[in-house]
Amino acid sequence: MRYISGICLCLLLLAGCQEETAPVSIEPPSQARSVPAISYAINQSGLQVTTNSGEDWMQVPVEVDELFRGEYQGSKTELIDQSYSLSEGRLAFIIGGMGHTAVLSSTDQGRTWETAELPDAIEGVRLRIIGFTSEQDGFVILSGGRTMSAEGNQIYQTADGGRTWTLTGSAPSERIVQSGTFVSKDIGFMTFGLTGPAEYYRTTDGGANWGAFEVELPGIYDEIFTVMESAEFEGDQLIMTMGQGSNGDYYGGNVKATLVSDDNGATFDMTGLIDPDDVMTEEEEANWRENDSYY
Repeated sequence: MRYISGICLCLLLLAGCQEETAPVSIEPPSQARSVPAISYAINQSGLQVTTNSGEDWMQVPVEVDELFRGEYQGSKTELIDQSYSLSEGRLAFIIGGMGHTAVLSSTDQGRTWETAELPDAIEGVRLRIIGFTSEQDGFVILSGGRTMSAEGNQIYQTADGGRTWTLTGSAPSERIVQSGTFVSKDIGFMTFGLTGPAEYYRTTDGGANWGAFEVELPGIYDEIFTVMESAEFEGDQLIMTMGQGSNGDYYGGNVKATLVSDDNGATFDMTGLIDPDDVMTEEEEANWRENDSYY
Protein backbone atom coordinates (compact mmCIF):
# COMPACT_ATOMS: atom_id res chain seq x y z
CA MET A 1 0.00 0.00 0.00
CA ARG A 2 2.84 2.36 0.90
CA TYR A 3 4.46 1.39 -2.43
CA ILE A 4 1.34 2.42 -4.35
CA SER A 5 1.05 5.65 -2.36
CA GLY A 6 4.67 6.44 -3.15
CA ILE A 7 4.05 5.97 -6.86
CA CYS A 8 1.01 8.26 -6.72
CA LEU A 9 3.01 10.90 -4.86
CA CYS A 10 5.76 10.78 -7.50
CA LEU A 11 3.20 11.11 -10.29
CA LEU A 12 1.65 14.12 -8.57
CA LEU A 13 5.06 15.75 -8.17
CA LEU A 14 5.89 15.11 -11.83
CA ALA A 15 2.56 16.55 -12.91
CA GLY A 16 3.22 19.64 -10.83
CA CYS A 17 6.68 20.10 -12.38
CA GLN A 18 5.32 19.75 -15.93
CA GLU A 19 2.66 22.39 -15.30
CA GLU A 20 5.20 24.82 -13.87
CA THR A 21 7.60 24.48 -16.80
CA ALA A 22 4.97 24.41 -19.55
CA PRO A 23 5.75 26.92 -22.36
CA VAL A 24 4.02 30.29 -22.01
CA SER A 25 2.49 32.01 -25.04
CA ILE A 26 4.14 35.44 -25.39
CA GLU A 27 2.03 38.29 -26.73
CA PRO A 28 3.79 39.85 -29.75
CA PRO A 29 4.77 43.50 -29.27
CA SER A 30 2.23 46.03 -30.44
CA GLN A 31 4.79 47.47 -32.87
CA ALA A 32 4.99 44.15 -34.69
CA ARG A 33 1.19 44.01 -35.05
CA SER A 34 1.00 47.57 -36.37
CA VAL A 35 3.59 47.24 -39.15
CA PRO A 36 1.98 48.52 -42.37
CA ALA A 37 1.47 45.97 -45.12
CA ILE A 38 4.29 47.56 -47.14
CA SER A 39 7.03 49.20 -45.10
CA TYR A 40 10.77 49.31 -44.44
CA ALA A 41 13.19 48.97 -41.54
CA ILE A 42 16.82 49.97 -41.07
CA ASN A 43 18.85 47.89 -38.64
CA GLN A 44 22.31 46.35 -38.28
CA SER A 45 21.61 44.15 -41.30
CA GLY A 46 20.89 47.17 -43.50
CA LEU A 47 17.72 48.25 -45.28
CA GLN A 48 14.90 45.71 -45.37
CA VAL A 49 11.37 45.79 -46.78
CA THR A 50 8.21 43.84 -46.10
CA THR A 51 5.13 43.49 -48.29
CA ASN A 52 3.09 41.36 -45.87
CA SER A 53 2.93 43.37 -42.63
CA GLY A 54 6.25 42.11 -41.31
CA GLU A 55 5.76 38.36 -41.70
CA ASP A 56 8.69 38.28 -44.12
CA TRP A 57 11.50 40.80 -44.64
CA MET A 58 13.71 41.09 -47.71
CA GLN A 59 17.13 42.67 -47.84
CA VAL A 60 17.51 45.66 -50.17
CA PRO A 61 20.87 45.45 -52.01
CA VAL A 62 22.27 48.83 -50.98
CA GLU A 63 24.62 50.13 -48.30
CA VAL A 64 22.77 52.28 -45.79
CA ASP A 65 25.19 55.18 -46.34
CA GLU A 66 24.15 55.28 -50.01
CA LEU A 67 20.67 56.34 -48.90
CA PHE A 68 21.98 59.47 -47.18
CA ARG A 69 24.86 60.82 -49.28
CA GLY A 70 25.00 64.47 -50.29
CA GLU A 71 23.99 67.31 -48.01
CA TYR A 72 22.31 65.41 -45.21
CA GLN A 73 23.16 65.64 -41.51
CA GLY A 74 20.16 63.93 -39.91
CA SER A 75 19.51 60.51 -38.41
CA LYS A 76 20.18 57.38 -40.45
CA THR A 77 17.68 55.22 -38.58
CA GLU A 78 14.84 56.40 -40.83
CA LEU A 79 14.83 57.18 -44.54
CA ILE A 80 14.71 60.79 -45.70
CA ASP A 81 11.08 61.80 -46.09
CA GLN A 82 9.82 61.38 -49.69
CA SER A 83 13.12 59.84 -50.85
CA TYR A 84 11.35 56.52 -51.43
CA SER A 85 8.09 55.18 -52.85
CA LEU A 86 6.52 51.95 -51.59
CA SER A 87 3.49 50.36 -53.23
CA GLU A 88 2.25 46.89 -54.07
CA GLY A 89 3.56 47.14 -57.60
CA ARG A 90 6.80 49.04 -57.00
CA LEU A 91 9.49 49.64 -54.37
CA ALA A 92 11.81 52.55 -55.20
CA PHE A 93 14.60 54.38 -53.36
CA ILE A 94 16.77 57.34 -54.36
CA ILE A 95 20.40 56.42 -53.66
CA GLY A 96 23.65 58.35 -53.86
CA GLY A 97 23.71 62.13 -53.82
CA MET A 98 27.42 62.78 -54.21
CA GLY A 99 29.33 61.60 -57.28
CA HIS A 100 26.31 59.76 -58.62
CA THR A 101 22.59 59.66 -57.93
CA ALA A 102 20.26 56.86 -59.02
CA VAL A 103 16.95 55.11 -58.40
CA LEU A 104 17.02 51.57 -57.04
CA SER A 105 13.70 49.83 -57.69
CA SER A 106 11.88 46.51 -57.72
CA THR A 107 8.62 45.63 -59.46
CA ASP A 108 8.32 42.09 -58.05
CA GLN A 109 8.05 42.91 -54.33
CA GLY A 110 11.78 42.84 -53.70
CA ARG A 111 12.78 39.60 -55.41
CA THR A 112 14.92 41.39 -58.01
CA TRP A 113 16.26 44.94 -58.20
CA GLU A 114 17.36 47.37 -60.92
CA THR A 115 19.44 50.56 -60.68
CA ALA A 116 18.73 53.46 -63.04
CA GLU A 117 21.08 56.46 -63.08
CA LEU A 118 19.78 60.02 -62.89
CA PRO A 119 21.94 61.59 -65.64
CA ASP A 120 23.89 64.77 -64.84
CA ALA A 121 22.50 64.87 -61.30
CA ILE A 122 23.42 67.90 -59.23
CA GLU A 123 26.30 67.44 -56.77
CA GLY A 124 25.63 67.52 -53.05
CA VAL A 125 21.96 66.54 -53.18
CA ARG A 126 19.88 67.93 -50.31
CA LEU A 127 16.18 67.50 -51.06
CA ARG A 128 15.27 64.28 -52.89
CA ILE A 129 11.68 63.42 -53.82
CA ILE A 130 10.36 60.48 -55.85
CA GLY A 131 6.80 59.64 -56.82
CA PHE A 132 4.70 57.91 -59.46
CA THR A 133 1.52 59.27 -61.02
CA SER A 134 0.71 56.09 -62.96
CA GLU A 135 2.09 52.60 -63.48
CA GLN A 136 4.62 53.91 -66.00
CA ASP A 137 4.96 57.64 -65.26
CA GLY A 138 7.04 58.96 -62.38
CA PHE A 139 9.08 61.95 -61.26
CA VAL A 140 12.16 62.80 -59.24
CA ILE A 141 12.87 66.26 -57.82
CA LEU A 142 16.39 67.05 -56.60
CA SER A 143 17.90 70.13 -55.01
CA GLY A 144 21.52 70.69 -54.07
CA GLY A 145 24.75 72.58 -54.58
CA ARG A 146 23.66 74.84 -51.74
CA THR A 147 25.52 78.07 -50.99
CA MET A 148 24.11 80.19 -48.16
CA SER A 149 20.41 80.65 -49.05
CA ALA A 150 20.64 79.52 -52.69
CA GLU A 151 20.66 76.14 -54.41
CA GLY A 152 19.88 74.51 -57.73
CA ASN A 153 17.05 72.14 -58.60
CA GLN A 154 16.38 69.43 -61.20
CA ILE A 155 13.30 67.61 -62.45
CA TYR A 156 13.43 64.07 -63.86
CA GLN A 157 10.69 62.04 -65.52
CA THR A 158 10.27 58.36 -66.35
CA ALA A 159 7.80 56.91 -68.85
CA ASP A 160 8.81 53.26 -68.47
CA GLY A 161 8.14 52.56 -64.81
CA GLY A 162 11.54 53.74 -63.58
CA ARG A 163 13.84 51.77 -65.87
CA THR A 164 15.21 55.00 -67.35
CA TRP A 165 15.04 58.64 -66.28
CA THR A 166 15.27 61.85 -68.33
CA LEU A 167 16.30 65.26 -67.04
CA THR A 168 13.43 67.48 -68.20
CA GLY A 169 14.35 70.85 -66.69
CA SER A 170 14.37 72.96 -63.55
CA ALA A 171 12.24 75.68 -61.98
CA PRO A 172 13.59 79.24 -62.48
CA SER A 173 14.39 79.95 -58.83
CA GLU A 174 17.62 79.72 -56.88
CA ARG A 175 15.92 79.92 -53.49
CA ILE A 176 15.81 76.91 -51.16
CA VAL A 177 13.33 74.27 -52.31
CA GLN A 178 10.70 73.58 -49.66
CA SER A 179 8.54 71.05 -51.46
CA GLY A 180 7.63 69.59 -54.83
CA THR A 181 5.15 67.15 -56.31
CA PHE A 182 3.39 66.08 -59.51
CA VAL A 183 -0.28 65.14 -59.80
CA SER A 184 0.02 63.82 -63.35
CA LYS A 185 2.69 63.30 -65.96
CA ASP A 186 2.42 66.98 -66.93
CA ILE A 187 1.19 68.99 -63.92
CA GLY A 188 3.52 69.68 -61.01
CA PHE A 189 4.11 72.22 -58.23
CA MET A 190 7.10 73.49 -56.23
CA THR A 191 7.51 75.77 -53.21
CA PHE A 192 10.64 77.91 -52.66
CA GLY A 193 11.99 80.03 -49.81
CA LEU A 194 13.17 79.48 -46.24
CA THR A 195 12.67 83.09 -45.18
CA GLY A 196 10.44 85.83 -46.50
CA PRO A 197 7.39 85.28 -48.70
CA ALA A 198 7.23 81.85 -50.31
CA GLU A 199 7.41 81.47 -54.09
CA TYR A 200 5.16 78.99 -55.90
CA TYR A 201 5.78 77.51 -59.34
CA ARG A 202 3.63 75.32 -61.58
CA THR A 203 4.41 73.28 -64.68
CA THR A 204 2.01 71.84 -67.25
CA ASP A 205 4.57 70.12 -69.48
CA GLY A 206 6.30 67.68 -67.16
CA GLY A 207 8.84 70.11 -65.73
CA ALA A 208 10.33 71.52 -68.91
CA ASN A 209 8.85 74.96 -68.21
CA TRP A 210 7.66 76.52 -64.96
CA GLY A 211 5.61 79.61 -64.26
CA ALA A 212 5.23 81.52 -61.01
CA PHE A 213 1.71 81.77 -59.61
CA GLU A 214 0.02 83.12 -56.48
CA VAL A 215 -1.71 81.14 -53.76
CA GLU A 216 -4.06 83.54 -52.00
CA LEU A 217 -5.48 82.39 -48.68
CA PRO A 218 -8.06 84.32 -46.64
CA GLY A 219 -7.19 86.42 -43.59
CA ILE A 220 -4.42 85.23 -41.31
CA TYR A 221 -3.99 81.97 -43.21
CA ASP A 222 -2.01 83.66 -45.97
CA GLU A 223 0.93 83.97 -43.55
CA ILE A 224 0.40 80.64 -41.77
CA PHE A 225 0.19 78.07 -44.56
CA THR A 226 3.14 78.56 -46.89
CA VAL A 227 4.31 75.12 -48.09
CA MET A 228 2.55 72.91 -50.63
CA GLU A 229 2.80 69.43 -49.12
CA SER A 230 0.72 67.12 -51.30
CA ALA A 231 -1.78 67.19 -54.13
CA GLU A 232 -4.01 64.72 -55.93
CA PHE A 233 -6.97 64.61 -58.25
CA GLU A 234 -10.37 63.64 -56.89
CA GLY A 235 -12.55 63.44 -59.95
CA ASP A 236 -12.19 66.71 -61.85
CA GLN A 237 -10.98 68.62 -58.79
CA LEU A 238 -7.39 69.01 -57.65
CA ILE A 239 -7.02 68.81 -53.87
CA MET A 240 -3.96 70.49 -52.35
CA THR A 241 -2.71 70.25 -48.76
CA MET A 242 -0.63 73.14 -47.45
CA GLY A 243 1.46 73.04 -44.29
CA GLN A 244 3.21 75.56 -42.09
CA GLY A 245 6.80 74.66 -42.84
CA SER A 246 9.50 73.86 -40.28
CA ASN A 247 8.95 77.09 -38.33
CA GLY A 248 5.15 76.94 -38.11
CA ASP A 249 3.56 77.39 -34.68
CA TYR A 250 -0.15 77.76 -35.42
CA TYR A 251 -1.84 75.31 -33.02
CA GLY A 252 1.47 73.50 -32.59
CA GLY A 253 2.56 73.63 -36.23
CA ASN A 254 0.86 70.49 -37.58
CA VAL A 255 -2.53 71.91 -38.54
CA LYS A 256 -2.85 72.07 -42.34
CA ALA A 257 -5.08 73.78 -44.89
CA THR A 258 -7.08 72.09 -47.63
CA LEU A 259 -7.31 73.86 -50.99
CA VAL A 260 -9.38 72.97 -54.05
CA SER A 261 -8.80 73.83 -57.72
CA ASP A 262 -11.23 73.44 -60.60
CA ASP A 263 -8.74 74.53 -63.28
CA ASN A 264 -5.87 72.01 -62.94
CA GLY A 265 -4.08 74.06 -60.31
CA ALA A 266 -4.03 77.46 -61.99
CA THR A 267 -5.99 78.85 -59.00
CA PHE A 268 -6.96 77.47 -55.59
CA ASP A 269 -9.61 78.19 -52.95
CA MET A 270 -9.17 77.26 -49.30
CA THR A 271 -11.97 74.97 -48.10
CA GLY A 272 -11.00 73.99 -44.56
CA LEU A 273 -8.45 72.82 -42.01
CA ILE A 274 -6.90 69.44 -41.23
CA ASP A 275 -6.13 68.81 -37.55
CA PRO A 276 -4.15 65.53 -37.35
CA ASP A 277 -3.29 65.93 -33.65
CA ASP A 278 -6.78 67.00 -32.46
CA VAL A 279 -5.47 70.21 -30.91
CA MET A 280 -8.44 72.30 -32.06
CA THR A 281 -11.97 72.11 -30.76
CA GLU A 282 -14.65 70.96 -33.18
CA GLU A 283 -16.08 74.47 -33.12
CA GLU A 284 -12.73 76.07 -33.96
CA GLU A 285 -12.16 73.68 -36.83
CA ALA A 286 -15.69 74.09 -38.20
CA ASN A 287 -15.64 77.89 -37.90
CA TRP A 288 -12.20 78.43 -39.41
CA ARG A 289 -13.51 81.25 -41.64
CA GLU A 290 -14.30 83.33 -38.55
CA ASN A 291 -10.87 82.95 -36.99
CA ASP A 292 -9.17 86.34 -36.95
CA SER A 293 -6.24 85.62 -34.65
CA TYR A 294 -3.56 82.98 -34.19
CA TYR A 295 -5.16 81.54 -31.05
